[in-house]
Amino acid sequence: MDNDIAERPELSHLPGGLRIRLLPRRRSSQAAALVRVHAGAHDAPAAYPGLAHFLEHLLFLGSDRYPPEQGLMPFIQGCGGQLNASTRERHTDFFFQLPAELLEQGLLRLLDMLAHPLLDPAAQLREREVLQAEYLARAQDSETLCDAALGTLLDVEHPFGGFHAGNRDSLPVEADEFQLALRGYHRRFYHAGQIELLLAGPQSVTELQRLSELAARNLPSGASLERAPAPLRASASWLDVQIPNGAPGLHLCFVLDELPEDNAVALDYLATWISSEMPGSLLANLRAESFCNGLKWREPYRYANQAVVVLTLPLTERGRAQPQEIISRVLGWLTFFARAGIQRQIREEYRYIRLRSLQGFTPLEQLRYWAEPAAWSAASDSDSLQQAFDALMRRVSSCEPIVLLTGSDERPALASKGFPVRARREAPRRIEPCSFDWRLPEPNAWLKSPAPQVPGSAAVESSLRWRAGDFNGQGALYLRWQFAEKRPCAALWHALWSTLQPCLWAAKQAGVTLRFEDFGHAWCLSLLGFAEAFPRIVEDIGRLLNNPPSQAFAEGIRLAGEAGWSSGDEMLIRQLIRQLPRQLGQRAPDHEEKELRLDRSVLLHWQTAQRDGLAMGFTGDLADSLAEAMKAMPGLSGDTNDTIRPFAGHRWHDAGLRATDTAVLLFCSLPDANPETEAGWRLLARLMEGDFFRRLRGELQLGYAVFCGFRQIAGQGGILFAVQSPKASAAEILAHVGAFLADFTHPLSDLPAERMAQAVQASTDLLFDNEPEIAMERTWQNHLAGQPEDHPQRVAAALRKLQLSDLQGQLQALREAEGGRLVLANAPPPSEWTQTVRENRPRCSPPR
Repeated sequence: MDNDIAERPELSHLPGGLRIRLLPRRRSSQAAALVRVHAGAHDAPAAYPGLAHFLEHLLFLGSDRYPPEQGLMPFIQGCGGQLNASTRERHTDFFFQLPAELLEQGLLRLLDMLAHPLLDPAAQLREREVLQAEYLARAQDSETLCDAALGTLLDVEHPFGGFHAGNRDSLPVEADEFQLALRGYHRRFYHAGQIELLLAGPQSVTELQRLSELAARNLPSGASLERAPAPLRASASWLDVQIPNGAPGLHLCFVLDELPEDNAVALDYLATWISSEMPGSLLANLRAESFCNGLKWREPYRYANQAVVVLTLPLTERGRAQPQEIISRVLGWLTFFARAGIQRQIREEYRYIRLRSLQGFTPLEQLRYWAEPAAWSAASDSDSLQQAFDALMRRVSSCEPIVLLTGSDERPALASKGFPVRARREAPRRIEPCSFDWRLPEPNAWLKSPAPQVPGSAAVESSLRWRAGDFNGQGALYLRWQFAEKRPCAALWHALWSTLQPCLWAAKQAGVTLRFEDFGHAWCLSLLGFAEAFPRIVEDIGRLLNNPPSQAFAEGIRLAGEAGWSSGDEMLIRQLIRQLPRQLGQRAPDHEEKELRLDRSVLLHWQTAQRDGLAMGFTGDLADSLAEAMKAMPGLSGDTNDTIRPFAGHRWHDAGLRATDTAVLLFCSLPDANPETEAGWRLLARLMEGDFFRRLRGELQLGYAVFCGFRQIAGQGGILFAVQSPKASAAEILAHVGAFLADFTHPLSDLPAERMAQAVQASTDLLFDNEPEIAMERTWQNHLAGQPEDHPQRVAAALRKLQLSDLQGQLQALREAEGGRLVLANAPPPSEWTQTVRENRPRCSPPR
């Protein structure tokens, strides 16, 4: 395996203090930039909690050279790229990815907003309301409330226990003193001496160097500032914490100070093995006793030689009754893992894990990895890391964890900063490590094992389509099972999903992303990533799906019964998005199953379903090995209905997720499969995206999760509108969407020719983006839709011919929802929706 991908880009210093790392990626069509400002939430003035986070938001609202409508966000949205920002304890990151030829234009906008923001007072008032909405949503979040509860137990002088998100009360933007503090913070930290720039793309090193020097000239110079952290101390405690609508959980919190210099890699090494789901792992031991359903490692704080580590275990009914036994086992495993020589035994496997992950990274993912100063590289594997690991394990073994037990039962209010914490203090209990006969997890066979040997050429299934193409060592396999009459009960899908959970983790280590999706009357299994790993993974998964373990059936019934419950640690709108493929694929409204019965007899329906698929990125012996491995998969290969039946009609689905926020997804399907129609809707979505965001998020301040765009989901193309709001009802959100579409007639009529041309180019670029994951997913969606192979070329040709009058006609078709519309929300349909559907006057326009 090539080690070049694991070489850290060299750090250079430019005049003025700017630090740079350059990463040429010659085979990519995308470029990325990341700016790390070495100042974050813990550097903000104590009088104004959340000021650093607030400034991060404000910087996107216009700068000296680029007004809000021409700034970085609308520019990236207009060219189909991606961007985001993140405020952490001691740094703030701004990053984007876009078509490579636009890197300089994106970089100039990023630099100008960092160095010369407008900080308009009216915009500050509006953006404060966005932070308030974000604050209200996070006040329901499991991880946020656990961190706030943990903060009450730390020494008051350490900033971890402070409030850093910001809200309406902590950000008095009307006060002159606040404005002085805001601008003072910006002057102190937003200069070249505090900034590191990382660039990646197909450009030459010389060109990337030119762009970095351009960046240096556009930033004020300054000296780097050093800040020593306050001591990090906490005494062992137990808290019983209330999480709204939260499932029972156990959180073990390790507060670590005076860590070794190479602590980042040592922590990552420990995280890799304590999170293992292989046989012989800690989680396998806990699952075997039905104590918990998973184990998650989090680092809510890490800076210099300090860290706070949280192990989160979602508890079963049995685990809820025996938390002390679980803690004893976790401590016992840590004692075992601290033994001398353990790290050396699995060092090579860790190296393979890191190499595989790096190989499949996009340009932006690579930059985010290398932005961490102590990330593992091929040159890191040395005796110093062994010493750091040994020192870390001594520190962890001597640290008695803080224990948080979470659930939805009522608890009393606890004095805290910012987020409202309800918790009950309990006396700490002394727990001894369990003296179990621990062993290392079994090696992940998918990391290094060769593909199965195939005697001669394997017979290729007639229903498996193969697509040629060079994807730089990456591959994709999509398999679909279609059910002719009645599809299997939802509990069976959940049982199979539960069976695949350890496989998701092991495949990810091997550089392959695994998905299993419910498309209503079809199920889809997809694998994307390191092509050489596919044959063994496919063969092993096929055998597992044909014969799932007995406990999976009981787990499937449990999960099906909980399908309407909101997860306390995932955004509501993301939970709805995960349900969207199933609802689009339903041939009739989803009905609750009266009786959940599940045993091995139901597998017959799954094993006799018609199976087809698509494979990309495989040639020669590798293709033969994959074809042979496919024989282990359930289902019957043969003639199938290649095209998923398009969603039709006008349906509202109440997802039943209990939450204080309201989230709404509105999916408007294409009215037909013509390339001209798709071209018009793609262009409309591109033109609307920025305006929709500004109207509903900036002007109306509905919430901080707002977007729209053209999407292909379960083989169906359309425009998706998504809003999560802490204050608007589902009916009000839909009315705002309708009003936006009605008003968009005017900006469309006055559309400048230059903007039209830019949107056409951006929409065309997306059709031919050759980043492996994007290109392969696009090919699969077109296959599901029954489109010919040259469909992207046909849509691109139609895009170039589009006239303004065509767009106006497409906008009317969108407003009238001629292709059908699906509303997915955590609320029942309002009376006006029922009346509209009854009168057969569906529309995406506001009610008259």
